[in-house]
Amino acid sequence: LKVKWVFAYPGNVADGQPTVYGDRLFLTSRAGRVFSLDTRTGCTYWSFDAEGGVRTPVVVDTLPKGAAAKYAAYFATENGWLHAVDAETGKTLWTMRVEDHPVTRLTGAITLYKHRLYVPLASLEEISVRNPSYTCCTFRGGVAAVDGVSGKLVWKSHTVPEPKRLGT
Repeated sequence: LKVKWVFAYPGNVADGQPTVYGDRLFLTSRAGRVFSLDTRTGCTYWSFDAEGGVRTPVVVDTLPKGAAAKYAAYFATENGWLHAVDAETGKTLWTMRVEDHPVTRLTGAITLYKHRLYVPLASLEEISVRNPSYTCCTFRGGVAAVDGVSGKLVWKSHTVPEPKRLGT
């Protein structure tokens, strides 16, 4: 084996799994940068600066005729945002807030089926309880379904039906 090319991540942590789609390699970083690289040369096609760390792998879909792009690349930020960018150019197609709870952490892999994205909802609430002013146990976990073409929320289902405050 010989090294063909090398890529230097920004920051010091790369969490998301790499995604290969055609001749593209998509990489994410906790520094909030997403990259599209040429698999043969390692040259960067584009990079995207998200508003938070990206720990999910990129999911790529072929969009229906008439959509804003031929292919979409989807990824979520730790702090609750879901992005769709043109997989060829990196141009934003849409962005939406999947979960607005203050301790949201979107770190699980997004699942794609028939242009619908299924996004697991998680948090860091177990760490937040160390802060005496944090009102515990309001995050409910769950899954959100989002239309991959329009970026509209289709539905959201929570693991816990209603927030349960500690001691109530």
